[in-house]
Amino acid sequence: MLVAFAASGGAQVQRPTLRGQVQDTARVDTVQFSPPDSVMAALLQKPGYTVTRYEGGVVTFDATVKAFAIAAAAANRAMVERQGQRVVTDSGGSIIYNDQTRNVAVTGQSFRIVPGEGQPPIAGVGTASYNLQERSGRLTNATVTTPDEQGQQWYVRSEIGKMFVGDSARSVPMRFYGLGGTLTSCEDSIPDYHFRMREVKRTDRTLVARPAVLYIKDIPVMWLPFVFQDIRPGRRSGILPPRFGASDIVRNNPNYRRHIENIGYYWAFSDYVDMTAWMNWRSSAGRDSLDRGWWEANAEWKYNWLSRFLSGRLASSYMKEGTGNSRYAVSWDHSQRLGRNRNFTTGINYTSSTQLQRRNTFNPYQAMATIASQAALSDKIGPFSLQLGASQTQYPGRSQIERTLPTFSITSTPISPGDWLVWTPSFRFTEQASLRIDQPTTFRNRYIGDNTGQLVRVDSLRSDKFNRQINFDSPIRIFGMNFSNNLSIRDAFNDYPEEKIFYPNAQESAKQTRVFQNTFRTDVDWNPMFSLPSLGQNRFKLTPSISLQNVDPGPFWVRTELSGGRFVHQSKRLTYGLSAAPTVYGMWPGFGPFTRFRHAVNPTISYSYAPAKRVSNDYLEALGVKEQGYLGALAQNAISFGLSQNIEAKVRGPADSTQDGQGGQKLKILSMNFTPIGYDFERARVVGRRLAGLTTENMGTTLSSDLLPGFDFSMNYSLFQGSTLSDTAEFAPFLTSISSSMRFSQQENPFTVITRLFGRAVPDQSPSPQQDPNQGTQADAMARQYASQPVAGQASRGSQFLVPPTQGWNASFMFSTSRSRPPKGDRVIDYDPDVRCEPFRLLDPFAYESCKASPSLVNPFEPTTAGAPAVRMPSQTSLASQLQFQLTKKWSASWNTSYDFEQSQFASQIASLQRDLHDWRAIFAFTRSPNGNFAFNFFIALKPQPDLKFDYSRATVRSR
Repeated sequence: MLVAFAASGGAQVQRPTLRGQVQDTARVDTVQFSPPDSVMAALLQKPGYTVTRYEGGVVTFDATVKAFAIAAAAANRAMVERQGQRVVTDSGGSIIYNDQTRNVAVTGQSFRIVPGEGQPPIAGVGTASYNLQERSGRLTNATVTTPDEQGQQWYVRSEIGKMFVGDSARSVPMRFYGLGGTLTSCEDSIPDYHFRMREVKRTDRTLVARPAVLYIKDIPVMWLPFVFQDIRPGRRSGILPPRFGASDIVRNNPNYRRHIENIGYYWAFSDYVDMTAWMNWRSSAGRDSLDRGWWEANAEWKYNWLSRFLSGRLASSYMKEGTGNSRYAVSWDHSQRLGRNRNFTTGINYTSSTQLQRRNTFNPYQAMATIASQAALSDKIGPFSLQLGASQTQYPGRSQIERTLPTFSITSTPISPGDWLVWTPSFRFTEQASLRIDQPTTFRNRYIGDNTGQLVRVDSLRSDKFNRQINFDSPIRIFGMNFSNNLSIRDAFNDYPEEKIFYPNAQESAKQTRVFQNTFRTDVDWNPMFSLPSLGQNRFKLTPSISLQNVDPGPFWVRTELSGGRFVHQSKRLTYGLSAAPTVYGMWPGFGPFTRFRHAVNPTISYSYAPAKRVSNDYLEALGVKEQGYLGALAQNAISFGLSQNIEAKVRGPADSTQDGQGGQKLKILSMNFTPIGYDFERARVVGRRLAGLTTENMGTTLSSDLLPGFDFSMNYSLFQGSTLSDTAEFAPFLTSISSSMRFSQQENPFTVITRLFGRAVPDQSPSPQQDPNQGTQADAMARQYASQPVAGQASRGSQFLVPPTQGWNASFMFSTSRSRPPKGDRVIDYDPDVRCEPFRLLDPFAYESCKASPSLVNPFEPTTAGAPAVRMPSQTSLASQLQFQLTKKWSASWNTSYDFEQSQFASQIASLQRDLHDWRAIFAFTRSPNGNFAFNFFIALKPQPDLKFDYSRATVRSR
């Protein structure tokens, strides 16, 4: 038995809209009188009379008392109408109308009273007495249909009822009083649930009943002191319905923490602007390191001026824990059109403490989601499109911030004074910053001593890095010849101490080791290229080209901390190239469901030659490279080869009777792509080893097929230990990554594909290779959804584990393994997941386990030059799966899990079960971490009134 307060408050919290969009959802009576004859039509048009109309099978008139007895025929109804008020009874019933008293007595199996236009009808069974002049009556077993602000129909059934229709001309509101009865939103004749009430009152604004007992079928499950429902349509100010249950009033165990939400008020200032303010509170009695208790103040302002093309929301919150720690959060979503082609949008989220933000949320996905912000301004001026934006990312429980401020780009549509000249310029400027990097560097702390050398204190060093990039591209096509001219500037600054090995004057004998307080690098590069029109466009696609390339793959101008901050440059040389991209294919006759097969091979072959050129020692010194063993200045006599191939089959269409049938779809049997491999003959000759001619350091391949829906496979190798620009590089292939994904469902799996191909009738459409690679898996879409959740406002509240309705079943699997080649030497920094996830350990064990199971493999420390310590990234091998299926028509389930092969354990388990109860929704959710921590959540809510709910959540923390 549960004790709770009102099911709904008085505030109607909806998004602001334009005036005139609120619709009347009241039901209207559809029973009409028979068409009148010419005499009756003439009488109805007589002025100065009040018309009383009646109709039935048998009408008896008593002239003494001026009363009509109207009996319904066997297949008809009886009804009477006066001044817009209508009383209707079904077959077998009767209506007695007294013209002197204007009283109507109704009997029958069912009757209906329609008070007037815009008023909901009142239905009943048995007897009723209604006065058309006083607009009031007494009914037995009456039913009143009441729509709420969401358009949901509520049915009030009263054993004895009394109604007053009211009069809008005299400002008399409509009222209905009932003794005994039920309240439900279920339309069935025997409702699945109902509230049993002792008294009920309905006005034109509100519906109030007291007391109320909730029955599921005929079982009582909840007692409410009263039920209050605001039935006015539209938006208006009012008190928000608080959210709490019986266990928040009477604790069921000593460890339970009271929790109350949504104590506040809603203001509807106009049809375009509203505001909401509310408080949340969690008890701090018996607090511990995981649950410290807190109070939170929230405010949200929404606006929507469609006539000004402006809409958005601004929300803020302030939270203070029982220990005194506090945080504030701001969310601002704004969209505005400033002109025909000018648009401004923001999605700003910021919190002053990611630890408190993550620790006190009840949504496990939100606890792990990044806190992302972005702002963008777009415009178009003539042929130019302008983009100005900024973004910032915070991580829950971490101090690190990724910021991009600003990004500015100008792109142009092709500018062409004629067919002989096409110019497409573009410009881009980006500045990025990584602040408070939380991964340890070589120098993690600063030791402060006094004059005597005694240690006074130890300070943690802050690590930041900044990157600035400028790109200007100016491709021009003149008479079919392409000339590209690219200018790029990159400036990097690493603001943390770093130890490096460098070679003064690029000499190995002068090798030194030094600690730099910070490091920097500025690159300026200019790469012009000229290519002639393709030769043999339809066959070999031969394309000659001439380019002015750098001798070293690095930039033309560069300055670093190793050059003392001065710019040094290298040389350029003309490079002559010839490339070919033919397509070779063969056609074979088909069999069975296939009309034919097509095997296409797409090789890409290119040859380049460049004369030898010297690279200055100053340039090599600035990059931290030694002259001995350097191969970048050799003449270039290289060839590159890439390959991709596709095997496709044409599926026989329904109308195909021969192999020449048309209309069948294409099915991709197998698609393979390989990374191009380069080989330099001059480099192999100088080094004296054939393998030294390989210039490709990494090679990979990808596979996909439509026979396995959603199947993708990729594999990558590192071919060399060391850089191929040095003669010390060793050919030692090393597997760096494997990733594969596969998706199955009742409609898409290998068996349904095969049965469709061989003509068996199965649901859904025939297989099609047209898959959008940008859509991603369902897990990716869910991850993007949770990563974009706001940190303040009503949208930031923790949601339940909702299983989306599915037809049949669907499952997705993703396997991935990645590892870095072990670096040589003893100057190695380990990227330790334990250090990165340490902030989670004491604050949130669930987040700690998830963080360790999914470490980021992005190196946060990119050295500006060679000679910096190598970073050893942790290996990761995992299998993730997501399964959704329907147990029955009403039961659906979901199971997400991932297994970590490196730690030989399941990294996470999330299982949820949902039951559709016609008028209710019940959800069971269970999560478990590898160390034994688990959480259980049970949630059941009424669909038409979600505030009427029971929510039980239990978390248990266990140590290893």
